[in-house]
Amino acid sequence: MTRKQFINLFTDFFQKALMLHNKRQKYGIQSLEEEVEDLDDENFKTGLRMIIDEVEPGIIDEIFTNKISFEKCKYRRIYMAIVKRALLGIQEGLRYSSFISVLLSMVKLTKKEQSKIDVILLED
Repeated sequence: MTRKQFINLFTDFFQKALMLHNKRQKYGIQSLEEEVEDLDDENFKTGLRMIIDEVEPGIIDEIFTNKISFEKCKYRRIYMAIVKRALLGIQEGLRYSSFISVLLSMVKLTKKEQSKIDVILLED
């Protein structure tokens, strides 16, 4: 995976994660059930199912940490770590601003890349 592919994947994921976070905050964890099948990312889909099934955060963390350790591609490892943190943030009901800050702290964005994220945040 190239950096450009990673940034595109991250940007799409970030937008979807914000939407799911907001839905969870407004309507509860069970409201996410209808969103699961629309996800393209199998790891995110699996993690969301675990959250809906009330799997303990420590187990989700362990499973995703194990999956990350098997990834050979640097960008794929970073992406998987972001997915894991987003899932745990959604599960724990992390405050919106904290959720955004944590996810963005995991990626070093250029000004151009940050401007794409800023557009997503303005739309949200």
